Amino acid sequence: MPGSDLRIGITLGDPAGVGPEITAKALLGKQIEGIVPVVIARGEVLSRYHRELHDSLETIDPHEGDTRRTPGGGRRGFLADIRADFPMPEPGCGTVYTGGESRMYIDAAVEMWKTGKIDAVVTGPVNKSFVEKSGCRFTGHTEYIAEAIGEKDPFMMMFSPEYRVILATTHIPLSMVEHSLTPERLVKTIETGRLALSAIDGEDPAIAVCGLDPHCGDDGAIGEFDRRVTAEAVFKARERGAKVQGPFAADTLFLPSRWKQYRLAVAQYHDQGLIPFKLLAFERGVNVTLGISMVRTSVDHGTAYDIAGKGIAGHSSMVEALRLGARLALEKRR
Repeated sequence: MPGSDLRIGITLGDPAGVGPEITAKALLGKQIEGIVPVVIARGEVLSRYHRELHDSLETIDPHEGDTRRTPGGGRRGFLADIRADFPMPEPGCGTVYTGGESRMYIDAAVEMWKTGKIDAVVTGPVNKSFVEKSGCRFTGHTEYIAEAIGEKDPFMMMFSPEYRVILATTHIPLSMVEHSLTPERLVKTIETGRLALSAIDGEDPAIAVCGLDPHCGDDGAIGEFDRRVTAEAVFKARERGAKVQGPFAADTLFLPSRWKQYRLAVAQYHDQGLIPFKLLAFERGVNVTLGISMVRTSVDHGTAYDIAGKGIAGHSSMVEALRLGARLALEKRR
């Protein structure tokens, strides 16, 4: 029936970065089944730099346009045209203007989701510093979107077919990590990841939890945190039925042969989980926001200004983000 496919909103990211290129490559390649893409971008940018993608989409107003019908003229999706009175971006040259424009795309996506025009959001890469300099507090998509929809406790999971890691804390200084972690927070992290992967994989996942301190504190010789906090969280989560083990020293847990024994690893802070993930799964990795009602996925890389506009950016992470976003949105619809 017309309009029955999932409407996936795609923000272009920083228009001076690789976001426009990877979006164009992903959408002009093999059609992703079951979705109608709704690209949220300034039409002038697409028209200048990616004319083929621009012409394959039906332009609509992001506030008034109807996305639930079939796109006209045999087009493959919609372009929610964001009117921005900024200079035309130059590939590779991020500025406070491109930061402000990328924030406009995010804001439009949130509003389109709230009004039911899109079922999920896939975000292109932005430059956090330029977004913040454009006039708002911005530590990352995860926190910004959660606040925009009035929800307080988002989680960040990095996902690939082989490796998955969920973070107990996200974009905070390292000095604040220990003070932000409690047994309750770690249990909630475990349960959030467990619920998400049960929906994705169709089975209760085996979960491993990293220790915070080197060697998990060496039984108190280095620190008491993992014996006092992490181990208690693992015990409580196991009491709730989770198939969870730990704490494990991160320097050995993330060896590929060991990591593959688990469907999910819990990292206590950002770089503990993202460094090994990006080393092993960068090409197909997807950033997933959990713990909020919006389905939001993203590429696992940044703006890559150094290669923007050169036509050499890989787009596999964008393809995987679209596929996973559609899968999660379909589960939510069911």
